[in-house]
Amino acid sequence: MGLPIDNADPQFVQNWTPDWFTNPHFGHIEDAASRNPPVPRIATPREILSLPARKKGFFRPDRVGTAMAAPGGVDRWLSFELGRLNAGLVTAKKSLAVLLAEPRPACATREGVEHSFEREALDRLAGVLGPEERDALRLPITLFVRGDLGDTAFVSDPLGARALREAERFGSAFPYRDGKMYLPHSLAVDLARRSGGTLQIAFG
Repeated sequence: MGLPIDNADPQFVQNWTPDWFTNPHFGHIEDAASRNPPVPRIATPREILSLPARKKGFFRPDRVGTAMAAPGGVDRWLSFELGRLNAGLVTAKKSLAVLLAEPRPACATREGVEHSFEREALDRLAGVLGPEERDALRLPITLFVRGDLGDTAFVSDPLGARALREAERFGSAFPYRDGKMYLPHSLAVDLARRSGGTLQIAFG
């Protein structure tokens, strides 16, 4: 048996107002409108931005999005991350003919680290090219990956694209058109992994 409201413990205040409780407890009166409350609709960004700016409080529609509006902040972050990803790229490439003549075929990366080539991989490319083409082909062949291309990579060097197509026996697949040979990103990663150093991936 509960105590009357007037005799309740003084440290608790019990205020009971009829018809004010949408989730009734024992002794409360249920509001009929709360039995099937309407589902609130989430305002769209356009509706939020169209609201009049409040001069007080935490919400200021006129300032929505300004936290990421630092000039050049995102660009600097992207440049830094791309620099980290591309730190191991070879910038001073060598011809296939020069690499074949070296006892330990290798190039230097942007950071000065040795980028070595497997002899079998060089011989495989040499087997599909003539003498002049071996002099002209610069290694490693670069596969470019860009965010705006989705799940796609490409080779821009026409001779490198032909050598890759012949060595991998692509046949008519992945033709070189408009200055590029496009490949699925997963295939590009697999080719670079087993290329013996003759392929590299550049992110941009």
